[in-house]
Amino acid sequence: MDHSPADQIDQIVALWRDVRPDLDPSSTEVIGRIARMEYFITRRVLQDLALHQINVGEFDVLAALRRAGTPFQLSPGQLQNMVLISSGALTNRINQLEKAALVTRSADPHDRRGVIVALTGKGLAVIEDAVSHHLAAEAELLEPLDQAERVQLAALLKKLLLAQKD
Repeated sequence: MDHSPADQIDQIVALWRDVRPDLDPSSTEVIGRIARMEYFITRRVLQDLALHQINVGEFDVLAALRRAGTPFQLSPGQLQNMVLISSGALTNRINQLEKAALVTRSADPHDRRGVIVALTGKGLAVIEDAVSHHLAAEAELLEPLDQAERVQLAALLKKLLLAQKD
């Protein structure tokens, strides 16, 4: 039996059990808590990114370029596959990052019609600092869990995600 203090989700589930005893609201114990954690994660991420004057979408593009390794450049098609957004949305993000001098566009030397997007020195400095803060924030959010619990939770969430169809 769980002896931890009640939370908002416990209250919601108890109310559903009272008013609709014919329903099984136990899924809310998981889904409701995932949704609630998403709120806290998003709030924390947005706070950290605001310090770097970038938004989540811009962070995703900068992070994809950083993960590409030296020379920190990708084609728009490669970027689109890594950040899973439409080409129009990607173009908008690249435009904003280029205005902020965080990325540059140049002709692809292997394809006359192609473009290469690359981190600038400023862009590399921003993403290095932003990703350090981001990972520290993630670790802080997981502090209540020990390492074994983190591994177990990650495996369970992965199992749920793999069962979903994009």
